[in-house]
Amino acid sequence: TLLWSGSALTSERLRTEMEITCLRHGALARDTIVSGGHHACDPHERGSGPLRAHQAIILDIFPRNIKTGYFGDITRTLVKGRAPEPLRRLHHTVALGQKRVVKQTRARANGEKIQSELREWFHQQGYPTEIRKGRWSGFFHGVGHGLGLEIHEAPRFATRSLPLNSVLTVEPGLYVPGIGGVRIEDVFLIQKGGSRRLSRFPDPWEIR
Repeated sequence: TLLWSGSALTSERLRTEMEITCLRHGALARDTIVSGGHHACDPHERGSGPLRAHQAIILDIFPRNIKTGYFGDITRTLVKGRAPEPLRRLHHTVALGQKRVVKQTRARANGEKIQSELREWFHQQGYPTEIRKGRWSGFFHGVGHGLGLEIHEAPRFATRSLPLNSVLTVEPGLYVPGIGGVRIEDVFLIQKGGSRRLSRFPDPWEIR
């Protein structure tokens, strides 16, 4: 179990600290995801209980700027300590998957096709989307969504023609029971010849 200031670091404690930090910077965050270990295998699990070393911890925070009303949205997956090789490979595959999507993301691109091709590419890398022993495994949510005055607004990424100047998240993820979950999310402005990344936060991955 990870310790912080002499006591156990839990999902609840870290979530509170993240949301307090947002308030200090003029933003209101709710329902922040701090999901570690087996909880990280469910992309909608907020997380609870002690966080542990050498396991995936998904941090997904989507604060709203109090002055403007606009949302931000970012996800990072990190490990305190050293990630086991299967988890390291999972993270590497998701990171490459996000790069593949970003290279294809531009105005009028077929987001539905990009999403389908990503799911197939993950399958080729050894991560099929399927139900194993009653639980989903693989990539079983959308690539992303519109972001603005609502946390989820039109268009979805999986639309047949990405609109010029829309703001979208790109958040591929892989979730494999027994290994863990990895999701990486950034925000992009859709332009004619490509996209511009608006997120500025680094991707720390392993924290020794």
